[in-house]
Amino acid sequence: MIAFPIKQGIFKYEVMDHHAILGAPLNANSQQIRQCYLKIAYLLHPDTCKAKSDVEKKRAVKLFSRLVNPAYELLSRESNRTEHLLILSQTAKSHLEDKDKITIANPETRALFEAKNNLDLLYHQQLHRLTTNLYLDLERLLPQVAQISELNLVYLFMRAGESPRITPIATSTSTIAPLSPSVSTAQSAPKVQNTRVRREPSRSEAPKIPPKERYLRRAQEYYERDNFNQAIAELREVLKIDPKESRAHCLLGLSYLKSNMLTMAKVHINTASELSPNDPTVLMAKRQLEKNTTNPGAKKADDKSSKSTFLGGLFGGKKK
Repeated sequence: MIAFPIKQGIFKYEVMDHHAILGAPLNANSQQIRQCYLKIAYLLHPDTCKAKSDVEKKRAVKLFSRLVNPAYELLSRESNRTEHLLILSQTAKSHLEDKDKITIANPETRALFEAKNNLDLLYHQQLHRLTTNLYLDLERLLPQVAQISELNLVYLFMRAGESPRITPIATSTSTIAPLSPSVSTAQSAPKVQNTRVRREPSRSEAPKIPPKERYLRRAQEYYERDNFNQAIAELREVLKIDPKESRAHCLLGLSYLKSNMLTMAKVHINTASELSPNDPTVLMAKRQLEKNTTNPGAKKADDKSSKSTFLGGLFGGKKK
């Protein structure tokens, strides 16, 4: 990662604010993210960069390849963007005590603390002003990104306590199609008089497992086989369908924990704890997180026992 010595806004908590780097709103969709990226790419890409000196051109190329491209790669993917938003929201929520203490360089951003019904409008207005000339002057880039990140942090402080406003994505496969309202079952089914026929249901008529449960089961199987990357991929699909599924957050946190990604593990295990604070499997996951945080060497010794304990409780000890 390119040297990026910003200690303001979200960066203050050692979390990369990729939205600030691209100058994109926190609630931007894929198309908006791409528009921000293309605007910056035109200014920094070696084929279109209008820098006057070789030193400036090299700096622009370095910023583009090591800072802008990674931010776009992460935010352009829906599942990654959802997780990144969750990390930012949890970061703000866990530092609410700093709300009235942080130093804000832009007085208009501090005024956001007083916003009530027009919070979103003020946020987008200020963001537009701060991003108008972003990347036009590379000497002023870091202060500009810092101010954008401060704005994002204040916005998240004001939104703390609310659920992240992320719209679940519809699955690509259709479930049961609804009957047409103009056709009733009485009209479509032939009448059989004085006859009752009993038959066993065919396999095609067997109850279908909801997509969320299918993803959870596959994730559980991958987790059992220590294939944590694939388990993470399946669990992301669960959270697209139901962002408040505590089982998915819990297993996702443990999968990240086993992959030595402590920040992501904390986010998802803490989210599971908020959603299901008394769930035994969540409590076990929290204990495992605490052990690995305070004593990283305890990870290998506890791997087998934590896995069996967790998987025994994820679906209540039953396999459907």
